[in-house]
Amino acid sequence: MTGTAGLVSGVTAQPVAVALAAAAALSFAVANVLQQRVAYRLASGTAFDVAVLARLGRQPLWLLGLGMVIGSFALQAVALGSGRLVVIEPVLASSLLFALVLAARAERRRMRPGEWAAAIATFAGLGTFLVAAQPSGGDSVAGALPLGLAALAAVALAAACARFAARVTSARRALVLGLGGGVGAGVTDALTKSVAGLAGARQLEVFADARLYLLIVIGVLTYTMQQNGYRAAGLAAFLPTFAVLEPIVGSLLGLLIYHERLGGGSARIALEVLAGLAATWGIARLARATAAPPAPVQWPAEPVGAAALAPAAQAAPAAEEA
Repeated sequence: MTGTAGLVSGVTAQPVAVALAAAAALSFAVANVLQQRVAYRLASGTAFDVAVLARLGRQPLWLLGLGMVIGSFALQAVALGSGRLVVIEPVLASSLLFALVLAARAERRRMRPGEWAAAIATFAGLGTFLVAAQPSGGDSVAGALPLGLAALAAVALAAACARFAARVTSARRALVLGLGGGVGAGVTDALTKSVAGLAGARQLEVFADARLYLLIVIGVLTYTMQQNGYRAAGLAAFLPTFAVLEPIVGSLLGLLIYHERLGGGSARIALEVLAGLAATWGIARLARATAAPPAPVQWPAEPVGAAALAPAAQAAPAAEEA
């Protein structure tokens, strides 16, 4: 099913889709910062907790982040339904920058000049890519078979990453889970595009389509990988790998199974490659610059547990004796 009439000839023809993707990236960044803070404090005896979502669901601050994730996903679905993966994916990747800047502010520290340089390089790279790409062609919906194969590959990789995560240190565990989660996120984006197209064309008939349920399975799996990555280490240890792989995998699937095409010409292709390298360098530089352990942050008051009351209880008799 070809949907060139409903798609766009270039980024200048779809400002709404790009704006929605940018809003989704910002919302997702805020959710990342909130949820990582909660997940990092979650005690668990396993490296990969399959029930982590159920346990985190008891925390009000994490649920606030979940609400922002749902809002972000809705914006992302609309953007992917009206735009091409090779255009929307780089915009969604900017959530990493928003998240790292917000995390720095939450930790009450200023971003260093090197971090700002990396941020500028990333935004400039993304912007240049969007202008130079000028994608054309492409289908609005991909077949169930290629999407199913992509989903199967994502599940296999996630299982391997979860198994390997138990054998490495916490920082490397976050990196490994970011690998599995980032690939899963890219596949999720590809599935979201098809499901959005099906919902617009067939409405309620989408509930009889296997691609909807593939989206649910891969989406929950990816979210589980993400929250376990947040448990392992700081935001900068997990998010860069996740945020870089999502647009790479999503864009590749756009080219391979949605038959999208980038603008031709050696000069344009060279500019696209340089823009991509600049954005990748900026993201990697930001990740290294912010890889230090997060400073304590004052969050909304939470119930004080018995463990926290114990020192005060022990100090009371001493005070009375004095």
